Amino acid sequence: MRSALPIWRRPRTQLWALALLLWVGVLTVAVAAWGILLPFVLAALAAYVIDPVIARLTRLRVAGRRIPRWGAVVAVYLALAGLTWLGTVSIVPQVYREAMRALLQFRDFLASVTPERVDAWAAEIDAFLQRYGVPLDVGRNGGGGRFTVDLAAGIAEAIRETSASIRAQVMDVVQLSRAVLAGTFRILFFAVLLFMLTAFISMDAPRIKRWFESLVPEAWRPDFRRLLHGIDTGLAGVVRGQITIMMVNGVLTLAGLLLLGVPYAFALSALATILYVVPLFGTILSSVPIVLLALGSGGLPLGLAALGWILLIHGLETYVLNPKIMGDASRIHPVLIVLALVLGERLYGIVGALLAVPVASVFVAIFRFLHRKLAELDELATAPAAVAPAVSAAHDGPPEEESRP
Repeated sequence: MRSALPIWRRPRTQLWALALLLWVGVLTVAVAAWGILLPFVLAALAAYVIDPVIARLTRLRVAGRRIPRWGAVVAVYLALAGLTWLGTVSIVPQVYREAMRALLQFRDFLASVTPERVDAWAAEIDAFLQRYGVPLDVGRNGGGGRFTVDLAAGIAEAIRETSASIRAQVMDVVQLSRAVLAGTFRILFFAVLLFMLTAFISMDAPRIKRWFESLVPEAWRPDFRRLLHGIDTGLAGVVRGQITIMMVNGVLTLAGLLLLGVPYAFALSALATILYVVPLFGTILSSVPIVLLALGSGGLPLGLAALGWILLIHGLETYVLNPKIMGDASRIHPVLIVLALVLGERLYGIVGALLAVPVASVFVAIFRFLHRKLAELDELATAPAAVAPAVSAAHDGPPEEESRP
């Protein structure tokens, strides 16, 4: 009999062992060839983002017939192309002009930082610290039992290193031009490849999902669908929800900066919108230049007003947008977010930091599914013991009834 065979000689066991070895090999190749697979991963993520819009379009009817999936993909791409063109001709030039003007002013500011000016700043800081009894001296010559920090030497060293780095980068104009051209070509090639892969994946998304489901044994497919539903719920909040909140925060930041009169409002809002992609750290990094520029242009009142507006936006995000858009099922503990960001950045740089939170949401969804499945198994294991007395009482009767098969 088949059950008498050792477990390692049973055909089903051998088949599962072979499938496990194949998946281990696939994962090993995926980790080793991460740089090559990166466009495919980003394309799958982009296809996942636009899939709800495509699914809704396929349910519409035109002339009594439903829109085919390829037609819905083409319509979404045309809409995205129109929005990109509108942003390119209306917003991007303004952002570019402000960014260039800010860089020129920063260059002029660095050129104006003389040793005498640094000494004057240090004297003002020393007077402020002494006024409030802080035992710290930032001048060149400390004394009187106070801690001493040579601010002038530190600023001079930082400026010297920055200038040397800039000169090293622009020393060879021909080499710099070649690097710029090569980088532009790589970016264009990567963008075209990403758009093509996203279109292909979007068109065949249902077929790809059915193929992955066919790899799972039929008895496990209900649990597999539950797991996919949990992963989809988590990713919908982390990816789609984060993109929605990012756009809302960017618009609110631009409106507030224009209303307050903070300089370089478009450039700062564009920077804040991009940095909002990275949770927690993006919020902090985008707030620093806004507050500093507000302080430099309008003094303490404008700086406090800009800080208050930023805190208001973050409060709206935390208490209104996150619960409504992302939901409870997609929430990840901040400690886990920080851990994922640090690991992603350390292993794969900026791209790893961008993909860290979506990957963490997948692991959280798998953990939640396993936790619920374990609870269900525990309930099934304890259910017979709980109903045993009732079953035995129900079957108490004449001996001939108990002995029936």
